[in-house]
Amino acid sequence: MFSKCPACSSSNVRRSTIRGAEASAKPRLRSPYRCRDCGERFWVISRRANYLVGLAVVASVAATVAWNVGGAPQEPRFDAERARLNAGSFADTLKRAERDDPIAEYKLFHMYANGTGVAGNKKTAQTWLERAARHGNTDAQYELGNALREGFGVVQDYEGAAKWLELAAMNDNADAQYALGQMHRAGMGVPADNAKAYMWFNLAAAHDVPGASAQRDAVLRVLTPAQVLEAQTEARRLSQEAPAKQSSLVR
Repeated sequence: MFSKCPACSSSNVRRSTIRGAEASAKPRLRSPYRCRDCGERFWVISRRANYLVGLAVVASVAATVAWNVGGAPQEPRFDAERARLNAGSFADTLKRAERDDPIAEYKLFHMYANGTGVAGNKKTAQTWLERAARHGNTDAQYELGNALREGFGVVQDYEGAAKWLELAAMNDNADAQYALGQMHRAGMGVPADNAKAYMWFNLAAAHDVPGASAQRDAVLRVLTPAQVLEAQTEARRLSQEAPAKQSSLVR
């Protein structure tokens, strides 16, 4: 199915956690993986996709038979109905987003980014992503921070990336915690700080983020006992505060 990380060509890769926005995608045709050596997160075609391709072939044959036997399938009617439902969903989402609902704002970002119920527009999508992040949507904060870190559709900005990733990480986003650990270890957008890198890797490892425990243990070897104790105390505090913060974000 795959053999190497697309970034560093390492074969040391593991399954990555699926974020909230990704979990809603049905059916899920790709699976997230993360390289344990460089931390790159990438997607791989899943086995289920191959199964669905087979079903598509069967459906195609059935449609051909239906065409020959009973005339053309009624696809235009179904497409029109789907478009009507998408348009209704977009209108409802837009109304809620205009009232500063961060969940609706984040959904609107995806609708513009994917052209669902509205013409696709990357610039408008970015505007709604930034708005959702400002209003406290943790997934939006992570995606905005990651986009700034990688330079995806925006000017690469490590300092801005660190700001948004830290907000998401403080709200217990595991991928943001891992990314922030990498940035503190490398001094990207923040001063290099192995103690803080250890703390964030420790929190990410508690969520079973692939590669986090290896990174945590590598940093551990360069810390003093006092630094380790302080970093573990802070990680424990953040871990205990996370459930209360998440509850306050539920709308």
